[in-house]
Amino acid sequence: MDHMQKKHRAASWAMHITAVCAGFFLVAFFVVTVNNMATISSQVEEMKDGPFPTSVAAGHIETDIAQIETLSTHLTHFRLFPETTTELRRQFQEIDANLREQFKQMNPHALLNPADTRVLKADYEMLYVRLTHVLRLVEDESITSEFTEAYVEDNIMPLSDKMLSLANKIMDETTQEVSRTYTVVNAACMQTIILSCILMVCVVVLIGFYLILLRRKQHQENLLRQHLEEAVSLAEQANEAKSDFLSNMSHDIRTPMNAIIGLTRIADDNIDDPLRVKQCLTRIMTSSRHLLSLINDVLDMNKIESGKTTLTEERFSLPDLLSELITIVHPQSAEKHLHADVIINDIHHEQLLGDSMRLRQILLNLISNAIKYTNEGGFVRLIVTEDTPTVNGVANMQFVVEDNGIGMEEEFLQYVFEPFERERNDTTNFTEGTGLGMAITKNLVELMGGTIQVESEVGKGTKFRVKLPLKVEDDAEQGQPFDTSGFEGLRILIVDDNYLVMQNTIHTLTEFGVAAEGVTVPERAADTVAHALTEGKAFDLVIVDLEMPSMGGAECIQSIHEAVAATEEPAPTIVVASYGGGVQDDAEQIEGTQAVISKPLFRSVLYAAVRQCCIDDDQTLERTAPLERMRLGGRVLLVEDNEINREIGTELVSKFGPVVESAVDGIEAVAKVADEPDGYYDLVLMDCKMPHMNGFEATEALRKFAQERGRAHLPIVAMTANAFAEDRDHALASGMDGFLTKPIDMTELEKTLRAYLPKE
Repeated sequence: MDHMQKKHRAASWAMHITAVCAGFFLVAFFVVTVNNMATISSQVEEMKDGPFPTSVAAGHIETDIAQIETLSTHLTHFRLFPETTTELRRQFQEIDANLREQFKQMNPHALLNPADTRVLKADYEMLYVRLTHVLRLVEDESITSEFTEAYVEDNIMPLSDKMLSLANKIMDETTQEVSRTYTVVNAACMQTIILSCILMVCVVVLIGFYLILLRRKQHQENLLRQHLEEAVSLAEQANEAKSDFLSNMSHDIRTPMNAIIGLTRIADDNIDDPLRVKQCLTRIMTSSRHLLSLINDVLDMNKIESGKTTLTEERFSLPDLLSELITIVHPQSAEKHLHADVIINDIHHEQLLGDSMRLRQILLNLISNAIKYTNEGGFVRLIVTEDTPTVNGVANMQFVVEDNGIGMEEEFLQYVFEPFERERNDTTNFTEGTGLGMAITKNLVELMGGTIQVESEVGKGTKFRVKLPLKVEDDAEQGQPFDTSGFEGLRILIVDDNYLVMQNTIHTLTEFGVAAEGVTVPERAADTVAHALTEGKAFDLVIVDLEMPSMGGAECIQSIHEAVAATEEPAPTIVVASYGGGVQDDAEQIEGTQAVISKPLFRSVLYAAVRQCCIDDDQTLERTAPLERMRLGGRVLLVEDNEINREIGTELVSKFGPVVESAVDGIEAVAKVADEPDGYYDLVLMDCKMPHMNGFEATEALRKFAQERGRAHLPIVAMTANAFAEDRDHALASGMDGFLTKPIDMTELEKTLRAYLPKE
């Protein structure tokens, strides 16, 4: 009841305020209208008494003076005709009477210089005297026409010109004053009109508001009832969504956890069988990574919804990123015997600036989903294209992920990017996943300033199209452009059963000035080479795909060599290894192979291979297989309070070569650094949450100690399970140089160690 009374009092006050506002608007309108009308009246009276009649009079005077000049000229021509002279005298008298009347209409006070009217009148009196003298000269037959004309030119015309100039000045001045008065009057009228419109609108609004207030009580009750019903509905939906999410997460988390626990027990039972233990550990690693990906999805979605996701801008290599991506997804596609391709279209910028981790996450989500929902023996394809020419240092990159998998219903496409949404069918019901991957992907794409679209049809497959604007490196950082001197005239044959890969390779080589041809049937390669040889157009280089279904790369190269062996030395041969496959394992054993390169075939890869084989004549082109990395030296201090994590961290770091020492908390870490000479430790890996002294406090203490003692900067990198952006910011603000999250990613750990530790 009290609540309703408060609402009633509020409505009454609102009505009073509405009435006061209406009265205020009416009073304001009355005051402004009266003031504007007074302004208009005064301006009109002022114009009527001053500038306007003076301006009109000045105009008449100008006309009459012009007529006087004309009549003065006529007098000298018609002096021999008395009747004409009489008529001209009569016209002079009329003009004189009119001029004197106009002088009476002129108001000197309307001018900035009132003396102008007096000067004009005085000049006319002098002109009148001289005109009278001209009339006497015309009537005197003893006076010649030449004398009369000279008199008019010397005495009449200069004075009349002076009067015309003065009349023009007066007319211009008064005209401007009339125009100013018109502007003031017009503005006052417009102001009155605008105020009237505003008042009308305000009154209508106030009346409408008043009517609304009368019905507010009933409306508020209905609105409250509606809100209560909606709140109940939303609560039920949220509870259902939470139950579904917890159910999915419980199932998806328990599945890898069950594998980890079970495989650990199996490994323990077979501790004397190294092969079985190795298999168990491999599967435990796979399950652990899957469990970590589930947790990361939930954390990523939470950060996105809270607006805490941030992007980094770093230099990265697109070929390296795709190679890492292929390495990750290749085992999944190989396990299902999928035909996986990466197609490169017109990529002119391979070194880019942006958040490579987020780009890798976007592509990994899309490709993993494509592999997950594509049946055994199908295909998954990633097409990378640089759409339009670079504008203002930005490359418009397009990534298309397509498959011929199970597809999606058209009705579900509008929900595919919603959190926790998964299409329910016989396949997806038994497929692991949280339903967050596509929501995260869409949010990341939009955060990076891009767009994502999806096309799908049940039973035919799905296509995701991602467009991202990525900055490109400056020319100075990109390096010198490709030197294609000597490429003109080269003839190269490409043998690849994948038509798209073959065509893109031909297109890239053609841009280098090479005459390239291709065959998709490897059995025809030998005949093509032999035919070109007979026509005197032998190929300078042959590029052969290693894995083709009908004829392998080794067999194809052998057939080509046999076809030309009798006539000349076979052309150099480059073998193209498959995605994610071992490059050196089989390719290097093929006889006659000068180089081995790996898909996808970027411009830089093709350029280097062709140049070294055909231009530089280097028959020992460096293989693209990864070489054993150089071991690291130095000393690392690992600060970790958890004994198991300390043991794991020591083992992981020491495998790269450095000596590893440990501390159980921040106090011990500070003491160890202080007790040793400057430069004893090359790197500190610091946990953040520890008893007695946490990692942030320890870092601040070490920085203060180094400053007081004049020691060199000691790199400190956080290694913590706190994975949020604010944790990273806190670590950097405390003086740390880097940030690693647990579980430790070996790639990131190696990158960090190589950044700070010396090489042996």
